[in-house]
Amino acid sequence: MPTTTRSRRVKAVAALCAFGLLAVACGDDDDTDAAADDTSTTVAEAEGADGEFAEYCTAVAEMEESEGFDAAQFERIRDAAPDEISEEIDYVVDAFIEAEGDMGKVFTDPRVEEELGPIEDFEAEHCPGEEDEEFVVAAEYEEWCGFMEELDSQDGPPTNEQMERVKEIAPDTVREDAVFVADKFIAANGDVGQVFTDPAVEEAFGRMEDHDAEHCGIETEENEEEDDEQATEPLDGAAVVDVTAVDFAFEGIPETLPAGADVSFSFTNGGEVAHEMFMARLGEGVVLDDLLAMEEEPSEEQAQDIGGVFGAPGDETVYLNAEDLEPGTYAVVCFIPGPEGKSHHELGMKTTFTVA
Repeated sequence: MPTTTRSRRVKAVAALCAFGLLAVACGDDDDTDAAADDTSTTVAEAEGADGEFAEYCTAVAEMEESEGFDAAQFERIRDAAPDEISEEIDYVVDAFIEAEGDMGKVFTDPRVEEELGPIEDFEAEHCPGEEDEEFVVAAEYEEWCGFMEELDSQDGPPTNEQMERVKEIAPDTVREDAVFVADKFIAANGDVGQVFTDPAVEEAFGRMEDHDAEHCGIETEENEEEDDEQATEPLDGAAVVDVTAVDFAFEGIPETLPAGADVSFSFTNGGEVAHEMFMARLGEGVVLDDLLAMEEEPSEEQAQDIGGVFGAPGDETVYLNAEDLEPGTYAVVCFIPGPEGKSHHELGMKTTFTVA
């Protein structure tokens, strides 16, 4: 199930193009780098590749810099594919062309991911890429930046002891915000949902993230327009299911919904702390409690993300819009940590419904 960093750790929404293997998997977007790795190749660089691989590297680079799906570009990659990866390229290109740009459909086939591995390895070795300059942290920020990296890399929310250290080592450039946020976490005693009932916390987090991007080189994973992407209107013609979050349950979710329907799940937070509604279609035979108990991230076969929305108490209603629901069992979960560090779903904020 999903996790993110910092303030977005409490907003577990579905991530598009989760595999992040090649830019061609999502289409290039000037605002998103999730699908490109540190050796992303520009056309100009690719043209300087070793002679025998220059045509292939250039074709891949042009695909990465293009927008949307283009079957002709895939065919060019196939034609230029070196012998070392020609079989893998054939399989992947056929999968993308058959899906006609539907990336979700492409990755229903686990072999696609398997074949992409050797392709990426080949390109890393033979296609020139951009070299990232190592970020140098000034001595005055070393302790702070190191601790922020530690907090960002851990699975759970920060402990009270960690928040006390934040207050102790915060540099003057971010001390006011750091102390404010730390005090909020300590007062909540692990109930992250309570922390985010105060919009000033989110604002302080934003300033801290900007600070750490500048002084620590820490890149944030969330989409800066994430809040704006939460739908404020239902789909045209969709059935509307009114869902209310309370402490700690979802009210209004029916036991069954018809297959093939377009459904807009309205989400209103009627509780006293922040809540989210994350939805996934469970794989055949998968039990929700077993899935939640897993330490590793579930596979696409175990849980297919439908989406997620977030709301603090008093926020306006938002919509999780789902088109053409497929038959199966669907899970609805709130992952936000609550009192004593227990996730809201551990306190009962989870349920399932059936589409048939």
